[in-house]
Amino acid sequence: MAAKILAVDDDVALAKTIERVLRDAEYTAVLAHTAEDGISLAQTERPDLILLDVMVPSIGGWAACRQLRQFYDGKILFLTALGDVKDIVRGLEMGADDYIVKPFNQAELLARVKAHLRRAPTAVSPIHKFESDNGSLTIDVAAHTVTVNHQQVELTPREFDLLTALVTNADRVVPTAKLVQQAWGLTDRDAADNIKPYIHYLRRKIETDPASPHWILTVRGIGYRFATS
Repeated sequence: MAAKILAVDDDVALAKTIERVLRDAEYTAVLAHTAEDGISLAQTERPDLILLDVMVPSIGGWAACRQLRQFYDGKILFLTALGDVKDIVRGLEMGADDYIVKPFNQAELLARVKAHLRRAPTAVSPIHKFESDNGSLTIDVAAHTVTVNHQQVELTPREFDLLTALVTNADRVVPTAKLVQQAWGLTDRDAADNIKPYIHYLRRKIETDPASPHWILTVRGIGYRFATS
């Protein structure tokens, strides 16, 4: 069955172009031109992925994303002309999975869509256990265990809480402030600076080459991502 994608954009011409591009790629496309209609369609159509314009009327994309995240666990990709790092950070903090700046290349749009759908062919649920294909890394959140090359490694409670926050957001970029809040319940601005040594400790314990990490990746200026492949 073709993946269903909801595009929410008040630019009718652009929305029609996105619809055509998606349908040419054999996706099922659903369109909305207001934030409220997009939220309603997300509830009834249950799309696999949502493309959401930041400037969509009337409540805007930021507020729409917050409301969507109250019930929708699938992928949300922002489409917007706002390309500053602060805007990208804000979008990710709102719960989006990716951020595509307008004007965008149609091939790039499709590539991003395919990549996110490949990671989550259906609505995403948080990962509570991760095991690499070759068994080199296993993380069991419920059992509170981590094994590297079939050998259990010891993590401090603070390290394990940080790793849990990364794993439960697997393949998503998590802004530093949000990661600190999820891992340790901290909201102090200075707490974001405290995350760096713990990322370093985790990499030393689970990465083959901590200087060139495979699992815990830094997204410069934004945060971190746990890569499952």
